[in-house]
Amino acid sequence: MDPAVTGLGGPDPQNREQLLIHPTGTLCNRPSARTAVPNFFLAGDYVRTEVDLATMEGADESARRAVNALLDADNSDTGRCRIRELFRPPEMEPFKCVDEPRYRLGLPSTFDLR
Repeated sequence: MDPAVTGLGGPDPQNREQLLIHPTGTLCNRPSARTAVPNFFLAGDYVRTEVDLATMEGADESARRAVNALLDADNSDTGRCRIRELFRPPEMEPFKCVDEPRYRLGLPSTFDLR
């Protein structure tokens, strides 16, 4: 649906307008809040979260995950931060069911106006 994003589903997806959006295909490269170093935790909009945008919401979620990881590492009995799931409007599900096979076949979205 975004003309700046090309090559989705292929070997080299691109996004010519990366403002607010992490580069296409890089979610797996982003670190989690809990690291392999026992007393080192990460938080910020670059950390892997359900919110795949460089936003305050993503930074907030990663901070909550970092705090929970710290409390876990300390075996604390303090209550954990609530991690909210990203709301996905159920009204969009029928459109996704139509769009997914088209995407896999390399066809444009039914909403593509080109």
